[in-house]
Amino acid sequence: MNARKILGLLSLSTIALMLAAACAAPAAAPTRAPAAPVEQSAAQAPAAAPAQPAEAPAASSADSTASQNLPASTGVQASPHQQNRMIIKNGEMSLLVADTDRALDQATGVAVDSGGYIVSSKTWLQDGFKYAALTMGIPSDQFEVAQRRLRGLALEVQNDTASGQDVSQEYVDLQSRLTNLEATAARIREFLDKATKVADALEINRQLSDVEGQLEEVKGRMQFLKDRSAFSTIALTLNPQVPTPTPSPTPTPVAWQPGKTIEAAGDTLGGLLRGLVDAAIWLGLVLLPLAIPVAAIVAIVVYFRRRRKGHKADPTSASTSSEK
Repeated sequence: MNARKILGLLSLSTIALMLAAACAAPAAAPTRAPAAPVEQSAAQAPAAAPAQPAEAPAASSADSTASQNLPASTGVQASPHQQNRMIIKNGEMSLLVADTDRALDQATGVAVDSGGYIVSSKTWLQDGFKYAALTMGIPSDQFEVAQRRLRGLALEVQNDTASGQDVSQEYVDLQSRLTNLEATAARIREFLDKATKVADALEINRQLSDVEGQLEEVKGRMQFLKDRSAFSTIALTLNPQVPTPTPSPTPTPVAWQPGKTIEAAGDTLGGLLRGLVDAAIWLGLVLLPLAIPVAAIVAIVVYFRRRRKGHKADPTSASTSSEK
């Protein structure tokens, strides 16, 4: 087979499929167009291109029916419009609790009772008080109920935030893209089966690998959207009740009052004078009777000492006078 013929047919088929998906025109049930014969010349190749849009109705019909196949939440009566939506819900809550351990157990019970699970959990001590943080996955139809039950565990709700992302349109677009890629991959495999040259087979296989890689990406994204819309996430923080320290009273500044200062100084001087007078009275009544005998004894001792010195001095003066 001529490589140019195969590549030409492949390119035309791919372009036709992409145009059909973009237009999304309603059509009848899809029919497979017969494969182009190997012996077809290059001049006949354009005639085979119009036959390709016959595969496009699969993509267009997927657009009209994909929204009806979106996963709907169970257990809650909702309108048909809500059942056809895919909403990724996220919540953040910060609660003030009296007992962190008890509140942590109760929050885990809320997740389990709602049909959910704990994604992660963490506890730590700060200034002698225990804090906790946990992330839980809750079924989307139980998201609001779980939030209401968690609020009931708190002394005070310090933070409560909820957000949602509607990914319904993205999911429908991914379904259409998946249908187109599967049709393209099937056509490429037909060309690969009819390839007679190694070079042609390698080139077709490379293109097939690219398409299959895109298929895996689309399927992975669709699965992620299904999982995230089926289970919502709540990030919960538990803060213990910490006693507020009593502030020390600020001293009131005292205004200058000279009159009180003079009065205080006069009281101090009067007290000092009274103390001196009291000391003098004590000295006079207690020490004076004791001081008189002591003074008499001292006077007698001094008298006798002087007299003794006087006797000693007399012989000396007498001898001096006799020599003269």
